[in-house]
Amino acid sequence: MTGKLKAAIFLLVIAVAMAASFLAYRYKQANSREALAEKAARQAAEGSYADAVRTIDKALEAPQEESCSDETLRLRKAQYLQESGDMETALSEAMHVVKNTKEGDPEFDEAWERIVSICTQEEEYGKLATLLEGSGVESIKSRYYNYLVYDPVFRDPPGTYDEVLELYIESQGVGAVFYTIDGTEPTQKSNLYNGPILLRPGIYTVKAFFVNRYGLESSTVTGTYQINKD
Repeated sequence: MTGKLKAAIFLLVIAVAMAASFLAYRYKQANSREALAEKAARQAAEGSYADAVRTIDKALEAPQEESCSDETLRLRKAQYLQESGDMETALSEAMHVVKNTKEGDPEFDEAWERIVSICTQEEEYGKLATLLEGSGVESIKSRYYNYLVYDPVFRDPPGTYDEVLELYIESQGVGAVFYTIDGTEPTQKSNLYNGPILLRPGIYTVKAFFVNRYGLESSTVTGTYQINKD
């Protein structure tokens, strides 16, 4: 074998190795989390949500990247699932992020935003209230307090009074309070509280409950008041 032939073969081997390395690099770049996330975003923009979800699943199998954590990708997946109409799986993905992050993390807050969006879109207000109460995170409960339902509170405690009493019923959130003063169970057809209840001499068993703007009812609270004659 001549020297020129050996040189040519050597250069060919080098060229093949460089081409293989380049192709491997391009393949790695094309299948990085960031690249796959961008691909999924394009697919979603075109309305191909199922393809976008599959691409996100592929990204989750790729090596970790600081810019594309598992939680970030799962939030993208929850978004695409919601847009595709698969609310149950979307909610599951968002809850997974909540469980794997903590209060103060951007992904934690974004996951709760997604949960609220999914539940309100489906008008699953009872489920949302249960999830919020079960979170045990006061900042989240405070942020979304209008979706919760709280028992009303009598400003003046039950008991005996020696003068006419104006009884105030306090409530939290946006909604309405319904009440009775004769001990019967109140319903949404009972008296609507819109100001203090004047209790004259006599004995009253006041019952009240709160209904929030989404139709969720609180427990009924009861208080017995004896108002003595002047």
